[in-house]
Amino acid sequence: MYVVAALAGVALGVGAVYGGWIAFEGIRRDRRLRPGLVAAGLRLDRWERVVEKMDSEDPAERLASFTDLERYVREEPDAREDAIELTCTYLRKPFRFPVEDEDELVIRRAAQGLLTRCLRRPGILEHREELDLQDAVLVEPDFADCDLSGADFRDGVIVGGDFQGARFWRFANFDRVWFTGVTDFRAAAFPRFTSFAEAMFSGTTTFAGAEFEDRVDFADARVEKPDAAHSWPSPWQVWVASPVAQGRLVPREG
Repeated sequence: MYVVAALAGVALGVGAVYGGWIAFEGIRRDRRLRPGLVAAGLRLDRWERVVEKMDSEDPAERLASFTDLERYVREEPDAREDAIELTCTYLRKPFRFPVEDEDELVIRRAAQGLLTRCLRRPGILEHREELDLQDAVLVEPDFADCDLSGADFRDGVIVGGDFQGARFWRFANFDRVWFTGVTDFRAAAFPRFTSFAEAMFSGTTTFAGAEFEDRVDFADARVEKPDAAHSWPSPWQVWVASPVAQGRLVPREG
């Protein structure tokens, strides 16, 4: 009986030690996991604060949101696509041109500047997804020497756009865009699917040195100042029905 009791005591002691070891290991694992969970929570909290600032009615808060967003992306590179998408979403919001809200113009320039720094070679980010700026009003956007995987600018307004040396990889859609001011596509590289159908060119436009993987579409595109010093890609040229009319871009015969 004493032997049985002794063995039972040993078993209880071993069980207590084993249980204590399990509890200790559980605490150790919890300590290893907890920083990751806390860090994820902090990242989510920072992101939500950026979004909240971006939606603020206070112009100063909205402006600060893009400074915070750029800092966030530098520290969290995995968030790059989300940051670009969030910035494009902001730029797609309605904005009047000619400009009536100077405070909002400053904010939008900050947003455009973030895109430039993200996309310029070599940028702080590597953008692989579609750049969705459909309906956006962009004032003096700077995409010079930028890599744009897929770019959708349809139905937008581009004031003084600088695309010199830009590279469009998958597609470039500028259908029904109103280009005003000087628009520079010099030495830009365009993919197989490129369209400027029904676009309006109100200022001087140049495509000098631009390269096209396939034929570009300017169907029903119009030119407000046919006599300006434009440079159009071959075989497109301006056709004018009368001296006072807008020009239309048509392919040169032969």
